[in-house]
Amino acid sequence: MRKPVRKSSKKTQKNNFEERFALMVGEYQKAKDVLDSMPEGTSEYQTQKKVCDKLFASAERYINKN
Repeated sequence: MRKPVRKSSKKTQKNNFEERFALMVGEYQKAKDVLDSMPEGTSEYQTQKKVCDKLFASAERYINKN
């Protein structure tokens, strides 16, 4: 009997990377839309800006890591 052939793990990793990155970008865009709708200078604006900055930084780290 032949042994079952394994699928290439690189292709699986590439698909997983694209899916996770697409989720990160979508999450950032939603947060950015909320930020754009807020008036500048308020405490809520500053809080949302920090959220956007954290999301952007995590996506940037994810790209640099992979």
